[in-house]
Amino acid sequence: MTLELLFAKSGQCRTFLAMVLLGAGLALFVQLSGGLHRVKPWLGVAADVLLAAGLALAVGQLILLGGEGLRGYGLLGLLIGGALYTAGIAPVIRRLMGLRKNFSRPPAGTSPPPAE
Repeated sequence: MTLELLFAKSGQCRTFLAMVLLGAGLALFVQLSGGLHRVKPWLGVAADVLLAAGLALAVGQLILLGGEGLRGYGLLGLLIGGALYTAGIAPVIRRLMGLRKNFSRPPAGTSPPPAE
């Protein structure tokens, strides 16, 4: 009986960590979707549809691979993964994108010649 509980907890840990990674991946996709909305709105809508499909697949994976149905620790893993990405990695990516914009701007005072 105790070996069964030990292996069940190991499976739960594996499922939880997989859901944390999947939650972080979905949060990355949310950030990319926001950038696409600014560039081309129709691309942003397409990304939102893909995001919804990804979330549905994440919940489906949780239900099927967990073997125990929809469990709270799996949903908690998705939320924690999203929160970790939003709090840790997302600001770094935003800062790097800001630096990229600074490097790609032409120097001040230089403008292209006017078109004739």
